[in-house]
Order: sequence, then structure tokens, then C-alpha cells
Amino acid sequence: MKPKPRVKVTLSPMLRHLSELTAEPEAFELEAATPLECLKSMVKRYPSLRKWVYDKEGKVLPVTWFFVNDPEMREKLAPDKLTNRLQDGDEVLIFFGKV
Repeated sequence: MKPKPRVKVTLSPMLRHLSELTAEPEAFELEAATPLECLKSMVKRYPSLRKWVYDKEGKVLPVTWFFVNDPEMREKLAPDKLTNRLQDGDEVLIFFGKV
């Protein structure tokens, strides 16, 4: 099995505020194969995120946006891209947006 890439994950200020994580670091280094796996790792670390990013069935809410290597947030990932493999050094932004 391939080792998981090491990536940088940033939570948007609004998502950090809603989840009461403002005292926590803004960005984290972790090992994750996909953007969806990044989210799962963050929710495991900070359970208060769950209600803001998942519905009752455990599906990612439409207001949860992902950007990979896109600091200007020009193109959010389509839902079918959330399982695309990440590379070492990728930067993932998890953003609380509007539908």
C-alpha cells in the first residue's frame, strides 16, 4: 500500500468560528490520501466540526467547499473530485460557503 501524502489543511475562519476552534491553529499538517480523508481526520480531531460539515446521514453538506492548491479560491472541487488522490505538499482549504 502506498504511503499517504503529507498535506497542509487549513480551515476557513468562519468554519473555525462556528465550530468554536478559534483558539486552535489555523492550519495543520497531516497524512491523507484525499480531500475527503482530510475532512474525516479533522472531524476526528475536532468533533465540533461534524454538525457544520456533514448532514445526519454523514454526507458532506453542500456548504462545505474544498480547494486544493488554490489559495485564491477560484475553483472549488466538484463533489466527484473529493476522492481524488492528493500529492505530498498539497494544500487543502476547507471552507464554509453558501449554496
